[in-house]
Amino acid sequence: MDNGLNPGNRPRRGVAFALAALGLFAVVAAAAVVATPKEAEAAGLEAFSSCGELSGWGVAAEERMIGGSSFGSASSAADGAAPIATNAEVARETGAAGGDAGSAPTSAVAEKASLADQQAVDATNVVVEGVDELDLVDRLGEDRALVVAGPTLAIVDLAEPRVLATHPVPYGAQVSYDRESGRVWVVGGSTDGSRVEVTRLAVGTDSLDPVGTWSTPGQLVDARRIGGQLHLVASDGFFGVDGPRVPFGGDPVPCTEVLHPVGPSEPTASLIVTLPVSGEMEPLRAAEVVGSGQLVHVTDGAAYLATPQWGDDGRSTTAIHRFDLGTLDHTGSGSVTGTLLNDFSMSEDGGYLRVAITAQGNVGFAGSGGVIVDDMARDVVIEEGPLVEPAPREAELQAPVTSAEEVPDTTAPDPSPETTVPEPTTTVVGPTSTTSTSTSTTTSTSTSTTSTSTTSTTTSTTAPPVGATIPGPGPGDPFNRVVILDTEGSLDVVGATPWFGHPGETLHGIRFDGSTAYAVTFLQTDPFYVLDLSDPASPKVAGEVELPGFSAYLHPVGNGRVVGFGPGASGRQEAKLFDVSDPAAPEVVDQLVLGDQTPVVDDHHAFVSLGDGRFAVPVTSWDQVMTECVVPEDIGPAEDVACAPDRRGVLSQVVELEVRGDQLREVDRASVRLQEQVSRVLPVGDGWAVLAGSSLGTIDGSGQQGATVTI
Repeated sequence: MDNGLNPGNRPRRGVAFALAALGLFAVVAAAAVVATPKEAEAAGLEAFSSCGELSGWGVAAEERMIGGSSFGSASSAADGAAPIATNAEVARETGAAGGDAGSAPTSAVAEKASLADQQAVDATNVVVEGVDELDLVDRLGEDRALVVAGPTLAIVDLAEPRVLATHPVPYGAQVSYDRESGRVWVVGGSTDGSRVEVTRLAVGTDSLDPVGTWSTPGQLVDARRIGGQLHLVASDGFFGVDGPRVPFGGDPVPCTEVLHPVGPSEPTASLIVTLPVSGEMEPLRAAEVVGSGQLVHVTDGAAYLATPQWGDDGRSTTAIHRFDLGTLDHTGSGSVTGTLLNDFSMSEDGGYLRVAITAQGNVGFAGSGGVIVDDMARDVVIEEGPLVEPAPREAELQAPVTSAEEVPDTTAPDPSPETTVPEPTTTVVGPTSTTSTSTSTTTSTSTSTTSTSTTSTTTSTTAPPVGATIPGPGPGDPFNRVVILDTEGSLDVVGATPWFGHPGETLHGIRFDGSTAYAVTFLQTDPFYVLDLSDPASPKVAGEVELPGFSAYLHPVGNGRVVGFGPGASGRQEAKLFDVSDPAAPEVVDQLVLGDQTPVVDDHHAFVSLGDGRFAVPVTSWDQVMTECVVPEDIGPAEDVACAPDRRGVLSQVVELEVRGDQLREVDRASVRLQEQVSRVLPVGDGWAVLAGSSLGTIDGSGQQGATVTI
């Protein structure tokens, strides 16, 4: 799911409203911070001292965002101001509501269903193995599935097909089924969009019975399930229809436990809660941090929350906060230049967090890689301890810089024809203002393939010192890179690839695969990059290949092959097979047209793995249907002949593919006529079930259309 925020989504309210809010909270927002030191402070965050200070922070942040005069430090409030307590906080202080939800953390429930059993009936395509994600469908068994269609959740017998049970759900809701307990989590938003709603249902053979509900103000960012626990993230603003307020109503995290960065942030807070599969439907533990939640990355030990931030000048950075999954204690924070693309932009491996970023580009949605245009990106300072305000670029420019020419070229000669392109010099400024310089050369080898030109590129970087200032791209630099962060304590930068991509191109696809990553940028061409991350201190761009169109979703299929999905030169959706067995010389070895649309480009849950190099994707094609007009020979000239007009037909298809060496082969293509575009396909015996809107159609083993049921 991609719930990324972008500059166009930033709150903009009238100056009159802002001044009224400031008048109401001016005293609160002018007070000095008096926060009790906590462990979080050592990792870049501090806790508020009261609800009044929390609200004051939001007012100050809102003032900065609407472009008014500076309202002072975001962490200031008036001395002696009466704190604004929530009902929940008053109840806690008087003992009426029991203990704090997050004060007695319990151990993480790390139980996981057997992968072998899961794969037999549950083919959900996820980012992290063993961490389930919300989806429109979830398998109950070989012939039964949970299906969300509009405002209805249904148990469907896929073989007939037949609806066995239904339950109303919010529009846009999705589900995650826990086979161990026989419970399904339903997560969505309220009708007016002001709340996140979670319902837990007991799943029977032909029944769906509620066994718990929970809700919170705000909007859903995302949720992940591990075993019997659901980890959910929501975001909520500091302003409602009645003016300034405390996000989430002060629950389930007390105001004095809400964390905020040392520097400015958005007037939004993000809440992380862990909900149990049994018992009372209340958070087992919770944490809250100031910042607009964009993306969540969950492993079996940690939850990472990315919160985009924009400075007064419109430049973007992304703060990343790490929480221990077993306690939701905040363990460290870091920051990277620019924005993240989607769920695949973060990956934890071997004690490091790898983050793919786009630092500049055309104005657009963060979810599609677009960020604010800027000639010189703001530097991001990452230190051991609290996050430090980004330093002015002038300070870096005044630092001594070692000329690239002073560094001897130690590149070994390559017997193949090559073109040497100097890599832009990167100055890395450590916390003691010392300066170091690194240079590298780029070797390009031209290779021909059928209708595709191939260019391989090899670059390297020198590791920056811990606590270094990592500058954004300078004028003329590409916009994209992968940054490596240490996950022990503060998320310090330990390495970063060179900036990559052609001028103006932003990330449109990213996939981490062990110590390798694959990235796609796009503006007019589609460079596909292989990134070598085996040395976290010195990751590099190993190779590149260019082709028309772009691949938005990348899926490694083993044996040095990656399949990419996205629009081709014709504008129709294509699948491309990349040979990455030689990272320095990736190639496009095969490709085929899928159809007019496929949801797998934007939603990885639509990809169905069939094992042994085989997979299937749903495809929608529009065809011209013409009823032939036959005129009998004996018809009189005065008589009218009624002929049916041309009409467009919606053809929902299951396209089954397999990879064999350098071939991407279409094994089968089965079709069913439904009224809407196909969103999911589910294997059923030797046939298929196809979901399109509220209709579910079937295709038998011979490829013939079967019965259709409306959910």
